[in-house]
Amino acid sequence: MGLAGKNKGQHKNQKRVNSFIDGTKCIVVISYQACPNLSPAGEKNMFSKLLIKLIDQAIVPAVVLVSTRIVSMALLAMYFEIPFELTKKGFIFEGKEQYIQVNSYSMLIMTIVLAISLSFFLLKAHVFHDTHITPKLTATLFSLRMQGMVQSSLDLYTKGAIWISYAYLMTILTGALALYSFIYAFVFYVTLSVAVVASILLVTDIENEVKSSKDDGLDHNVTFLEVNTDQL
Repeated sequence: MGLAGKNKGQHKNQKRVNSFIDGTKCIVVISYQACPNLSPAGEKNMFSKLLIKLIDQAIVPAVVLVSTRIVSMALLAMYFEIPFELTKKGFIFEGKEQYIQVNSYSMLIMTIVLAISLSFFLLKAHVFHDTHITPKLTATLFSLRMQGMVQSSLDLYTKGAIWISYAYLMTILTGALALYSFIYAFVFYVTLSVAVVASILLVTDIENEVKSSKDDGLDHNVTFLEVNTDQL
């Protein structure tokens, strides 16, 4: 009765062990087969968790960009000695030319902050991505107790999707503002360049991950153990 209950409880995580003799070495292949709940309710729950993760990670970039916008408008107005009034509707300037000047450089500063954030993200994607980080760098990070720098694909690509989305959102915004002459046109071209370059580098990282997963030719759900048969 106890054995039957034990076998019944193992149906969600089954383990198969196969041995292959090669000379004096025995290679033991341990394969774990997970049996997740593939019902519509389970898929909906997984989608909900991913959506919550995306929303949580989108808050910080939004706060950073909005804060940059507000602070830069005030500092630029004071730097150029342009009088302004802050109301519920936003910043009010005396003349259109003054507004265009402050608005243009404020959007440019936002683009610079966005570019710095994207650069930091892309650095982690290309250098600290766990699928193609170099063994030497991994050992160095662990020796310095900085293993938290190693990033998984899920974390990288959720953050990447958010930052790239903000980049193209700002591209659309600056394009509309430039079209109606509310900012200088060069700000739009700078923002567009940042979005395009970041997209190309992100796609390059995705290609590197696909290439590395093809090159190893291994099932990452399988663990290989080498056992010396002379010691058995």
